[in-house]
Amino acid sequence: MTALVLTRSHTHAGKPYAPGDRIEVDVATADWLIAHDIAKPGPAAPVANPDTTPEPKPLQRKEPKP
Repeated sequence: MTALVLTRSHTHAGKPYAPGDRIEVDVATADWLIAHDIAKPGPAAPVANPDTTPEPKPLQRKEPKP
């Protein structure tokens, strides 16, 4: 999927969108929208920063009683 920002009003999948709205579409649709000056490439999806991703907590297991 490709993120786009609409530059003018557009109806996508039966829903009306205004200029400045962000939509995600397949590559072929994105190319068509950009070629017809209806949208421009949007910001990429945010990527998790590995420095700020919390580490998983270790599992604590209880030993079964004999």
